[in-house]
This record gives sequence, C-alpha cells and structure tokens, in this order.
Amino acid sequence: MKKAIFILLIFFFIPQVLGADLIVTKQNARYRGKVIKITDKGFVVKTVEGTVIVLPKDQIYKIYREDKTILDFVEGTRYYIQVKRPFLPFVFLGIAAGAYAVNKFQDYQLHHRQAEDEKIQNAGPDYQNLNDQSKRDLAWCIVSGLFSAGSFYVAFRPMEVKVPLGRINVSTTSNGVTVALHF
Repeated sequence: MKKAIFILLIFFFIPQVLGADLIVTKQNARYRGKVIKITDKGFVVKTVEGTVIVLPKDQIYKIYREDKTILDFVEGTRYYIQVKRPFLPFVFLGIAAGAYAVNKFQDYQLHHRQAEDEKIQNAGPDYQNLNDQSKRDLAWCIVSGLFSAGSFYVAFRPMEVKVPLGRINVSTTSNGVTVALHF
C-alpha cells in the first residue's frame, strides 16, 4: 500500500517539477515555476512549491522554458541550444590510428625479442645492438595510441550551438490594460 501511494505521488509531482520553467535572476537566484502574469512591477511567478512571487523585470537574467527555449533578458534574445557532433567522422581516423598502434606494438615485441636473442647469443654484458628498432616501434605505438584516443575524444564530444529564434518583445502600459509578451 505504501509503495502504491509513493508511486502515485511520484507520478503527480514529477510532471510539475519537469514541466516548470527555470527563472534565473542577475543575483543568481533560481526559481522553478511558471510565469503566470506580467505586471508593471515585474513577472508574477508561481513556483513549484505553490507560492506566488513577483520578480522585477530588470532583475531577471534568463528564463529556461520547458521546451528548451532560453529567454535571455540581458541580450534581449530568445534561442535554444542544439547539440551537434560535427566531428564524428574523426572516428575513422581514430580507428586507423588505433590499428597502426596495435601493428607497431606487435613490431615492438618482435624486434625486442630479436634483440634479446642476439644479446644472449653474443653473451657480452657490454654488447649493444645498433640495429635494434624496438624502441622506435614502441615510441610510434605510444604516439599513434594517443592520437587515436584524441581522435575519439574529439569525435564524440558534443558541441552546443545557439539557434536564435528572435528578439524578446515585452510591453506593458501604465494602467495595466495592455500586456504583451511575445516569446
């Protein structure tokens, strides 16, 4: 029985919290609620908790609408943020660099074994193999592995783009007869 009541409460309150606007003031105070009226004094906001407050027009910084529209009162524009991944083709570059890193690691193992075998055959502690390419192969393996990781990071990193929707038009009269807010 308690679970059923809890689930009903969640289904009742979640749409109110998620469907509300986020109003941010210039002092970075955040209010979650709906703008229900515009008066000469400011915006009348009904918060999620149920209280009604009036925020002065000149104190509002941004309003984040529930449909992902952002109203910026400092710049006087409205826009929404679109998330794009324009560098997704870099995945192919990352795959190629990763395959090259694996190839160079296999070359490193082969050349390192050959150098160790040659060192054992000559049995001298002061013996140096000048033809040993294993260190160069290991360096190429590390560099191409880092390049591969960087390519994947760039490819999957989202880029946020502001898509402008127009100017914000807020108008009122001194008598309170005409109130217009065009979003």
